[in-house]
Amino acid sequence: MSQIQSERRKQLVLAGLLFFQLVLISLQVPRGEESSYFEKGIFFIFSPVQRGIHALFEKMGSVWTRYVDLRSVEKQNRDMKDELFRLRQENIQLRNGLEKFTDKQAIARILSDLRQSYLFAAVIGADASNLYKSVIIDKGSRDGLTNSMAVVDKYGNLVGRTINPVSLGEATVQLLTDDNSGISVYSKDHRVVGVLAGDGKSGTCWFKYVQATNTDLAVGEELITSSLDRIFPAGIRAGRVVSIVTDNSLFKKIAVRPELDLADLNFVAVLTQRLDTLF
Repeated sequence: MSQIQSERRKQLVLAGLLFFQLVLISLQVPRGEESSYFEKGIFFIFSPVQRGIHALFEKMGSVWTRYVDLRSVEKQNRDMKDELFRLRQENIQLRNGLEKFTDKQAIARILSDLRQSYLFAAVIGADASNLYKSVIIDKGSRDGLTNSMAVVDKYGNLVGRTINPVSLGEATVQLLTDDNSGISVYSKDHRVVGVLAGDGKSGTCWFKYVQATNTDLAVGEELITSSLDRIFPAGIRAGRVVSIVTDNSLFKKIAVRPELDLADLNFVAVLTQRLDTLF
């Protein structure tokens, strides 16, 4: 009995497979212009997948395009930054050149009144221990400089004088504010003669050896070089009287503000004709 049931089961399975095959064949039979049921089923199943793949590729293409555009913009920004840096450097160089030209013209115009030969130089350093002591300029013995040559700024104000050491390409300039500086000057209005001495602590000067009995000198009066020291030519502006104190000593205590402005001391002119060689 069990063998009969087994045979029937096999026959049913075979009939089912044949029926399923016929159904598949019928689904693939063309219906004019219409797609078969099988094609419709495949399309229904895979169309969302295809749509997703298409969207994914579009997204990847969009990301790649934005990446390429971003790299292009980044390169343009880098090129613009490089160009901006170059233009800034050119601007600085042009300004420095114009400033140097302006300073040379100003010095030439001012010193023409002194009838002195001079050498234009740039300030390249200062005394590290005391800013009011000395500066270094970029001209030296190969340019004809020696010690004890008068130095003025671009406005014609007194700076000081060259001192040793003087090398081939550099020279030291003692400022009029140095403690060891002494310059023969006189007051412009009343012709009061004295010595302008530096005060390295404060960066100011003192007008020394004016007798206490002198009543001519006034606050605000300008002091100019007299050439009596045989170093500085006469007529160079040196400073201005800011206070006068009279005590029990033989001389007045006279404070002087130098005309020199260290913050604006970029270029100087060295008067190359030494007065001590003329006497």
